Amino acid sequence: MGDVDARGYGIRRPPAAEAVVLQWWDFVMRLATICFLVGFAAQAQTPSKQAEVDKIFAAYNTHTPGCAVGVARNGSPILKAGYGMADLERNVPITPDTVFESGSVAKQFTAMALMLAAQQGKISLDDPMRKYLPELQDFGAPLTIRHVLSHVSGLREWRPVAEFSGFPEGRLVYNNQDLLRMAARQHALNFDPGTNYSYTNTGFNISTILIERALGNGTTFQQFTHDNIFAPLGMTHSHWREDYRAIVPNRALAYGRTPGAGWIQETPVENIIGAGGLLTTVGDLLLWNENFTHAKVGGPEIVKLQQTPATLKSGTKINYAAGLTVSTFEGIREVAHSGSTGGYRTWLGRYPDQGVSIAVLCNSAQANPTKLGRDTARLWTGTTPNPAPVSSYRPEPAKLQSLAGTYRKLRDNTVAQLRVVEGKLVFDPSAELTPVAEGRFLAVATEREFNFETGRLKVVTPTGDILYERVELVHPTAAELASFAGRYESAETDAAVTVSVGKGGELAYRIGSGADAPLRPTFRDTFATPSGASAHFVRDSSGKVTALSFGEDRVWDLRFARSDKK
Repeated sequence: MGDVDARGYGIRRPPAAEAVVLQWWDFVMRLATICFLVGFAAQAQTPSKQAEVDKIFAAYNTHTPGCAVGVARNGSPILKAGYGMADLERNVPITPDTVFESGSVAKQFTAMALMLAAQQGKISLDDPMRKYLPELQDFGAPLTIRHVLSHVSGLREWRPVAEFSGFPEGRLVYNNQDLLRMAARQHALNFDPGTNYSYTNTGFNISTILIERALGNGTTFQQFTHDNIFAPLGMTHSHWREDYRAIVPNRALAYGRTPGAGWIQETPVENIIGAGGLLTTVGDLLLWNENFTHAKVGGPEIVKLQQTPATLKSGTKINYAAGLTVSTFEGIREVAHSGSTGGYRTWLGRYPDQGVSIAVLCNSAQANPTKLGRDTARLWTGTTPNPAPVSSYRPEPAKLQSLAGTYRKLRDNTVAQLRVVEGKLVFDPSAELTPVAEGRFLAVATEREFNFETGRLKVVTPTGDILYERVELVHPTAAELASFAGRYESAETDAAVTVSVGKGGELAYRIGSGADAPLRPTFRDTFATPSGASAHFVRDSSGKVTALSFGEDRVWDLRFARSDKK
């Protein structure tokens, strides 16, 4: 049957025209065949890396939670895969489109939101936080938005403060306004802004409120980030978890593992966003990473600023920029961030010089997405694990033994143990130190350098130096323990701390109306809580105990004054 026109009538072509059409069709088919054969040959010559990625994620199956992974090269996604289960109860598998909670990978989006607000003239990054959040105390030294972006603000981490207030994370359904009220009660910082580094979620969380107040037009932080980041980049699966009860299609639940109980749910029950709380997919994260190469959002100047590491007032440059860590891995540049919240574990990395981006989102607390992501990245970057450092220096066993002992961190009074294990010096809990010179050791896995002087230890890290001094373990007498007993109060928390001596002669503390928890003696006047925080009793010039200071990595000195109340 011949061709027909739109009305259904036959169309008759002249013989010459028909011959031309047939020749053209033959040419197209020949060309298509050649292209297919060339493409097939090229594919055959390029081994598929899918099988190698499958091996990296082989631990995840139909009986476990798992991960989604995405890989892009030069801006184009080249691999997306899912491993394990998104929902163990309902047998829902993880796919590349499964939605996970980001953990701290979200910080780079909040940082971008702050920089976009500055670009639009709504704020300046050098504005004091108190300009928009007057609830915060005046700490003397200016605390700016720029300080918050790189964790050099000195703001205390809200989670330990909540714990010492008697309502730890998980006890209440916290939101960002709760965290602002908590931050407003703090009368001190960990340090003067800009002088040191201490990772803290607090600043990023309360920055969401800062943005809303600076906009002043009723636009929420969620809407601002959608309109200015997610929508322009086509991140259609990304939004903030502002209500943990909301139904989210294709969301993976989060899990942890307990001895004897198997898998249990560890999906966060909180309405906190900014430092975390972003719901997203590996595909959306790859779109975001591409913006650092082709700056559709923010433009080249903002993208460069976000990847510029901070410099402390001392002149020390750290490896944390604005919601991103900028460093090297196995000799190549790496721009990345990991995340952890509830049972979610995440990592987003980029290797600019190789044009490689990797996104890993997991719903297992036992997962190590940083390792999984870097192992995957090697398949495209071609790097290999760094060899162990080789040194001709071999300290005598007696020298190693002389360095072993208990060391307290000067800034927060927590302790660490240095032990000699099978002829090697090991830093608490399991960092093996390689000797490279007299008094100098390296911990390759954690990128830290350990420098020993008489009774002192300086740990050089990518975010600054940490100082320790050697202390002697103590075993307080009953009378000494009794001198610590009493009630301690703080204007910075909502609960008093009661210290008592138990029937067995051990010291214990109780926050508010909570249960007693043991205090393990470490060095003079100092104990360790079950979580590893320090409880240091402060004495006046006469030797009388007048205060109790709790310290840990992100809250250095939360002070409680001794009270005469019973």
